Amino acid sequence: MKKENDSKSLSSGLAPPDLEAIRGVFCEMLEDFCGKAEVPDDIGGIGGPSIPLVDIKILINEITSASTKKILHLVPLDTLVRVINVLDHQIQCGQGLSINENENSSAEVLPAVLHALESTHAVLVIMTQQDMPKQLYKEEVIERIVDFSRYQIMEVLAAYNPIYHNSYEPNENGEFDYDEGEDVDNGPVAKKRRNTRTANAKKSTVNKVSTAVYTVAQKLCSILDYIKDLLSTVRLADSCIFQLLKASVCTFLVDNIQLLQLKSINLLCGVFASYPEHRDFLLDEILHLFPKLQFSKRSLRAYHLPDEEHKQIQMITALLIQLAQFGTNLPDAIKTASNIDAILSSPVDATCPSKCRDVAQMVAVALWTNVIERCTNTKAHDLSESKTILENLVTDLLTTLNLPEYPASASILQVLCVVLLQNAGLKSKDISARCMAVDVLGAIAARLKRDSAVCRRETLWILQKLVEGEPKLCNEVNDACCVCLSGKGINVDCRLCHRLFHTDCLGVSGQEKLARDWACHVCLCKNQLSVLQSYCKPRSKDDIKSARDAAESSTEEPDLSSKFEILQQILLNYLEDTGQQDDASLLTRWFYLSLWHKDILVSQESIIYLIARLKSKTILSGSEGTLSLSRNWAKKICLALGQKLSFSRGFDTILTHLVASLREGSSILRAKALRAVCAIVEADPEVLCDERVQTAVEERFCDSAISVREAALELVGRYIASHPEVGLKYFEKVSERIKDTGVSVRKRAIKIIRDLCTSNTTFPEATNAFIEIISRITDEESSVQDLVCKTFYELWFEEPSECQTQFVGDGSSIPMELATKTEQIIDMLRTMPNHHFLITIIKRNLALDFLPQSAKAAGVNAVSLASVRKRCELICKRLLERILQVEEGNTNEEEVCTLPYVIALQSFCLVDPMLCAPATDPSQFVVTLQPYLKNQVNSKSIARLLESILSIIDAVLPLLRKPPLSVIEELVQDLKHMIIRHNFLTVVHACIKCLCSLSRLSEKGASLVEQLFQIFFRHLCNPNFDNKKLLERSLFCIGILLRYGNEFMIRGSDQQPHVVRGLWLLKKYLRMEDFGLKVRALQALGYTLIAEPEYMLKEDIGKILEGSLASDVDPRIKMQAVQNLFEYLLEAENQLGIDGNTRSRTQNSEYAKTSVPVAAGAGDTNICGGIIQLYWSLILERCVDVIDQVRESALKIVEIVLRQGLVHPMTCVPCLIALESDPLETNSKLAHLLLMNMNDKYPSFFECRLGDGLQMSFKFIQSIAKNVTSSNARGKFDAVAIAHIRQGISRIYRLIRGNRISRNKFMHSIVRKFESGYGNIPSVSFLLYCTEILATLPFTSLDEPLYLIYDINRVIQLRAGALEANMKIWSSFAQQAGSIKVPDASNKLNEELEGHISKQHMELPVESTSITTEEMELPMESTSVPMEETLQKFKFDWLDSIALQLLLKLKRHLKIIFGLNDARCQAFSLKEHPKTVESISRQNITFSASDVSTSFPTNYGDIVHKYQELKAALKDDAMDYVAYTSNIKRKRPPPAASSPTPPRPKPPPLPRPLRRL
Repeated sequence: MKKENDSKSLSSGLAPPDLEAIRGVFCEMLEDFCGKAEVPDDIGGIGGPSIPLVDIKILINEITSASTKKILHLVPLDTLVRVINVLDHQIQCGQGLSINENENSSAEVLPAVLHALESTHAVLVIMTQQDMPKQLYKEEVIERIVDFSRYQIMEVLAAYNPIYHNSYEPNENGEFDYDEGEDVDNGPVAKKRRNTRTANAKKSTVNKVSTAVYTVAQKLCSILDYIKDLLSTVRLADSCIFQLLKASVCTFLVDNIQLLQLKSINLLCGVFASYPEHRDFLLDEILHLFPKLQFSKRSLRAYHLPDEEHKQIQMITALLIQLAQFGTNLPDAIKTASNIDAILSSPVDATCPSKCRDVAQMVAVALWTNVIERCTNTKAHDLSESKTILENLVTDLLTTLNLPEYPASASILQVLCVVLLQNAGLKSKDISARCMAVDVLGAIAARLKRDSAVCRRETLWILQKLVEGEPKLCNEVNDACCVCLSGKGINVDCRLCHRLFHTDCLGVSGQEKLARDWACHVCLCKNQLSVLQSYCKPRSKDDIKSARDAAESSTEEPDLSSKFEILQQILLNYLEDTGQQDDASLLTRWFYLSLWHKDILVSQESIIYLIARLKSKTILSGSEGTLSLSRNWAKKICLALGQKLSFSRGFDTILTHLVASLREGSSILRAKALRAVCAIVEADPEVLCDERVQTAVEERFCDSAISVREAALELVGRYIASHPEVGLKYFEKVSERIKDTGVSVRKRAIKIIRDLCTSNTTFPEATNAFIEIISRITDEESSVQDLVCKTFYELWFEEPSECQTQFVGDGSSIPMELATKTEQIIDMLRTMPNHHFLITIIKRNLALDFLPQSAKAAGVNAVSLASVRKRCELICKRLLERILQVEEGNTNEEEVCTLPYVIALQSFCLVDPMLCAPATDPSQFVVTLQPYLKNQVNSKSIARLLESILSIIDAVLPLLRKPPLSVIEELVQDLKHMIIRHNFLTVVHACIKCLCSLSRLSEKGASLVEQLFQIFFRHLCNPNFDNKKLLERSLFCIGILLRYGNEFMIRGSDQQPHVVRGLWLLKKYLRMEDFGLKVRALQALGYTLIAEPEYMLKEDIGKILEGSLASDVDPRIKMQAVQNLFEYLLEAENQLGIDGNTRSRTQNSEYAKTSVPVAAGAGDTNICGGIIQLYWSLILERCVDVIDQVRESALKIVEIVLRQGLVHPMTCVPCLIALESDPLETNSKLAHLLLMNMNDKYPSFFECRLGDGLQMSFKFIQSIAKNVTSSNARGKFDAVAIAHIRQGISRIYRLIRGNRISRNKFMHSIVRKFESGYGNIPSVSFLLYCTEILATLPFTSLDEPLYLIYDINRVIQLRAGALEANMKIWSSFAQQAGSIKVPDASNKLNEELEGHISKQHMELPVESTSITTEEMELPMESTSVPMEETLQKFKFDWLDSIALQLLLKLKRHLKIIFGLNDARCQAFSLKEHPKTVESISRQNITFSASDVSTSFPTNYGDIVHKYQELKAALKDDAMDYVAYTSNIKRKRPPPAASSPTPPRPKPPPLPRPLRRL
């Protein structure tokens, strides 16, 4: 419809005489048109069109011209009625004709259809004009137009999609009855359409339709436009509305008719706005389309967004958005108002904004209720399609979110979030519904966070001015452009705020020019709002003019609310400038205003102000000159305004619920929630700093599933490098995961910490990070060790890519970057207990043996090796410089600041002494460090410093060809002085070792070695027991001198070797009573035997070693003996490594990769193997010693022995199994590592010694428990020990759990302990121990407890019958011997008791029923004591009965906690493969065998009770037992069991104990 101002402007140009003349000419033309028409009297039949098609088109053009000139309403009513009747006849001629019929009739049908379409067009042009007489709007004519248009629309749809045509055939009346067919979702039509999507996709329907169909479709588009205008002109009947709705909705089911679909959207929106009573019906029709839509088609998204390149959405989504925005149909007076007076005089309801929002909410609720209900209640085969519908809708809405033309997208998404946060989503009982809700909410939250981050970083000058304040640079530079902040080429300025702009930045081309009074967008809208506010207040015209002038001259900054109003007005002006002058643009702006004032109470005065803002450009047209806003700027403004809406503010609520989902019990839901949080973090990594997110993610670090823990670490690690503040927050928890049980988790944690250190050079936790990483160099997984080495290679030893230009000082060759890395090493060493880990890192980096296998196969690059070596040499040089610098600045002699530098230098030197012997000056390090040996302070730190310096000198001395004589002489004197006088023996040890190395270079050193030996030997030969410390020192020095300097000692021709003399002296002191001297002598003996190991094979020395390794000697003696053997093996291994390195130069490289160094072969060709095998049994005994330190050292010996292959691995298995339960965590971990390696290499050895290991484990725990004397400590130890036992056995079981045969052997070896005849008779406590172990095994499949029950049934079947017969004989014998009158088992009382027991068996889930002593009263004669011999014979059967009772108790426990019934247990077979899909559920019930009586009988009455207890236990298990043995032919019992009781004078023979056949 045209506006009134247009009417005035068009009609003002014509004088009344001219207007009359034109009207007359137009009326004559209409009369001629009607006269030419030949209308038959009987219109019951179709006589064909009577008017040429060209005449109708000319008529349409004339009517359109007349309507433009506003003269159509001046035509006489009779003439218009006559024209409409003529055109109506043409419509009747084409009614019911199909353009899709056969070709023979197309020549007749097509002209009639085209005539009817043109006639319909002409009628609608007349009817949609303003001020037309009401007599023209005949109901029958309008209904015929609607029916004809609907019919032709359906024909066009059928032409574009033949399947659609077959589905909707017309009935007898020519009407389509598609809505009366089968259900949309399940009917054959819908299924046929879904099944033929793929086939139809391959065909092109664009080229299949004829030109006639295309012409009809184009004309129908024009007709639909006029029908939409007709809706606001006259009220149509409900039947017409229903036909229009159904026909328009059906257009969305066919592809390649986008224009017709767009016109249908406009029509449906018009109906929705003008006919509120039909809104529910329209929504139902639209929602029923979803199952029919072809989502797999390429044309799924055919609605092109304005000015959005390559962005499209579904037509159905565009329809829903526009329906939500057409919620309120504004009065026509508002729509056509052109000035403020018209607005002020128009009646407007103050609730209009809220009604607009309510309608949008109604549309959204209907949509999501339908869609989500389909997703949760649909059958499995249609579930994927329902979820696809939801995903496509959400994707479309997110695409249109914050675009200027689609404000309703935010409201629709907000309703979806509310629905998903309630019972239909996250609170649903259905896990699939909760997973769907998490996915959708995660996508929405990620988009909200991404928009928030983009808006936060936005630099648009309008936003900075109104949201963040004036741009800084614009303030600082007065002549800068506000857009690009550049000061060159300024072309225009704002006349109000005087901001400067480039014309190019404003989007003005070279030909365009701005007005002199041009105002920027901000100033213009500020002025507009001021004027509109003044208009809406009742004032005089002078007041309004003064308000306008004041607004233009005002320079005050508006407040925050005013700033956002200005920003809103800029967007409204943009929409009014760029949008079409129709209802859609108007209602879009009105929807924005209703959203912005959602939380504000709207009064009558404020509603007028809102409408004035809605029509601001029209009201204030011509008052200001400005430039149109670019679309890019409009989108940025729309995004900024969207952050203030309630939908965007709801992000925190969504995030809170997603974080809560991370704690769900379902691992699937936790994984989806974690992915949702990942998407949010990807949008804005600063979310990780949120306290809620941080807590939830850190909780997932400790998740039970390894994959979830790794995913949580991956989430943090992805952004920890780019956001240092995130790394600092998560460092502590990430570093804890470096000790995780999952290998992948440990690797990921190491990589995260590495990235954190490399990306942030000033990371405050770098030292702790290095310590955490280097601690995994001893990881049991080799790949983790390689990763640790590679990490430190990248951190410290890799040559930087850029050229080094900064050095630490003038003339220095140490780059500043390397000096920084050196300080990092020192900082790490300061907090580490020792430098062993650093030595390993240096050693492996110098060899680069951590590289991938591909690099190792190709050979390590010599250039890389040389580069690492050069870096290490520079680090050593820097360390030496820092030692001198720190020492010069140190004023406190007792404070050893240089100690960490010396220890670091020692670490490098121990790996390769050549690093401390540069080619230019090999003696530099020795000469520099030698003066520090003169330090006279006796403290622990000084002693540690001297040890490290002596170690460096000792390693470098052999590399010097001609050391300075002065240095050598001074060094000899310093060493002699410290050997004789220094208080710390560790320093003395280092001095003697260094002296012996020096003896190879200087004769003075060799003579000093001989001299020192003689001095200490004389002290020991003539002992002064008053000076005990001197004697201990002499013994220690004798041992060290013999170990390192035996070759330098010169003996006379008549003297015995120094070793022999030393051994004679040490044996003398070993026989002394003084314990301190004895221990020191044993230590010296160990040093001596390292130099001459063959003496360990001699008888006298062997007895000494065996005696010191015995279990009953003092712990310090045992500790020293074990330590001696450990040091001997270390020395042998070191020597072996040196020899191996020498041989490796000539060995094949492939052989070197796979071979293992062996110190002794099977034939003991090496003395080391013979020595170890000689004392091996004693070493294994010490592995299970009660002293922790002894066990620890002995286990280290076992580790070395296994590594060198000195003994058979099978001999170690029982001992290692026992140590799996060691309360000392270090021992249990090492034992488990050794067992793991052994199981990989020798699985058969591991399995066959499992039973022996179990028995040794029991003895070990018993010995540990006996060693604890205090009652409090004993109670505490029992709790800890039981926990360690369970953990240890569980770790062993996990090693072999993957192999069914191995795990069955494991369980069978334990069950076999309950059977007699396998060697030693087990004790009751051992049987209880085995039962406890079996009850706590970590089963992961039902096949495991089923096999255990199967094995228990086997034992019962084999042993129960004979054992029960034997126990019955014992009971008879006890009754006869003790004159006991016991009721027969078949009497009534006993039967009732047994029935009661059987009933309790079915009722009580945990504890089985047994007959106790209190339940069976015996006469006093039962207390008579049998003979000792009789009790000993009964003991065997008593142990067997206890074993069976424990097995039955265990069987009952397994059935209860795993929910196994009798049928399930009986159906188990070893021949059947286990069901992999069978899940296991375990109840948390603790096993208890306290109700099994384990006390040994002391009288005849107890013997009878033991029989009754066994009988009751077997009775409880009768069902399983009978079912298990039903197919087994039972042998007849032996005659002794069935023979009558002999007379009392001749008691029956005692039964023999059961033995294995």
